[in-house]
Amino acid sequence: MLSPVGALLSHLVLALVCLSGVRLVAASAGPDPRVARRLRRGGAFLALLLATGWGVGVGTDAHVAAWTASAVPGLGADLYPTLGTFALFCGPVPLATYAAYRGADAALTAAPDAAAHSGGSPRGFAEGYALAVGPALVLTALAPAAPDGWWLVAGVALVGVLLAAGSPLLVRRMVSSRPLSAAERAAIPSEVPVLVLLTGRDGPVNALAAGVLPGLRCVYVTERLLDSLPSHEAAAIVTHEVGHHRRRHVPLRLGAVGAYVLPWLGATTLDVPGAFLAGLVLLVPATLVIFRIVRWTEYDADAYAARRTSPGALADALRRLGERGLLSGTGGPLALHPPLAVRIARLDDLDRERPDPHREGRQPRPEGHSGD
Repeated sequence: MLSPVGALLSHLVLALVCLSGVRLVAASAGPDPRVARRLRRGGAFLALLLATGWGVGVGTDAHVAAWTASAVPGLGADLYPTLGTFALFCGPVPLATYAAYRGADAALTAAPDAAAHSGGSPRGFAEGYALAVGPALVLTALAPAAPDGWWLVAGVALVGVLLAAGSPLLVRRMVSSRPLSAAERAAIPSEVPVLVLLTGRDGPVNALAAGVLPGLRCVYVTERLLDSLPSHEAAAIVTHEVGHHRRRHVPLRLGAVGAYVLPWLGATTLDVPGAFLAGLVLLVPATLVIFRIVRWTEYDADAYAARRTSPGALADALRRLGERGLLSGTGGPLALHPPLAVRIARLDDLDRERPDPHREGRQPRPEGHSGD
């Protein structure tokens, strides 16, 4: 078992190893940015594994409890796990997360206007990590002083709502972003703010709806998504994400998780006989139901976008991204997205029922394609 001084030194060594390892693989990448990105991600993954191993050895409750009990024998036993949690989430976990964050951030330093944005920096990472982890740590710190019972359920629910509501701020601090340009705004009208994540033209293809509170809701799209699609198809994708907001899908997903977790947690903390075992038995069916709800929200957002833009444009966008290998969707009971082919087939059916203003510029379908 390490002494407190040894634990502190091990944290410092961990930081140096993580950051040095990521810098080493980045420096050896050569001139090809794709190779650099892969090596950085590989180095970040190794650093994450290393930091996780050190975190388990250094930041566990048992170590902190032993150190604290020997130094201050009068402290209550409930404080030891609390200190252990703080040691883990204020030491190895943020160091490992930062290593992975920097390692996967190959395109950020190459972006010419990256310095003009507050995200994507050590300060931005620290603020984003504090937003993500801070509420949970506050709840953990208050746990020994609070009475048992439904207070824990209320605290967990509050933390979940804060994370969902603050997700736009979290993403904005962790990754550099910019608003749509004037030309992009003209081609991609939106009822909610749209921000472009500066993840590089060779980065991921993604779009997401973030936030649940009016004034904080927004849509994020990556640079590569905009570069991969014609403007009317990109507008259909953005409208799909707007549909998640307008149809209240974000709070619906959060509520579906809470409807299972919170009663289980409350019954367990109140020592209801068999509550914990019942929750475990219901874990699989509850998970399947939650994932099914999420997949339904995707269909519903597709229908929303089809009504307000063009079903053909959205279908072509999904088809184009799928054929390029930039979007996957095989479905399944544990998939968050429905099968891509089914989504496209539904949109093609809608497309045959209404005219498409961009039909002449649409992507040609493969010969013999029936939409199935």
